[in-house]
Amino acid sequence: MLKDRMVRVKLQKRFAEQRPISYIGKCTAFSDNWLVVDGKELMLARHVSDGVQISKTAAPVVIPRENVESIRVLPDNFSLDSIRITTEGQQIQVVVDGSRDCFIGEMGEG
Repeated sequence: MLKDRMVRVKLQKRFAEQRPISYIGKCTAFSDNWLVVDGKELMLARHVSDGVQISKTAAPVVIPRENVESIRVLPDNFSLDSIRITTEGQQIQVVVDGSRDCFIGEMGEG
């Protein structure tokens, strides 16, 4: 169902001090226990001007399903090369052209 789709995978926070982490990219494998996303990591960080630290290059990452808080399917034409961040109130979001913006976290969490 998710294989070969562009997705945003938001991971669960296990403790209060943990920074919120999400992955955006193409889901290359999906099972009952894990999924593989070939994409970029987004981590909330207060020391960055827009509030999100984005990895420079895409790489495959295996994510256990028990660590997933939510998965958002993105348009197939979503580009990893031009990820744009916006804020709406306290929410930090990734801009998705032609669709609703994608929630990453809230200011002050990172």
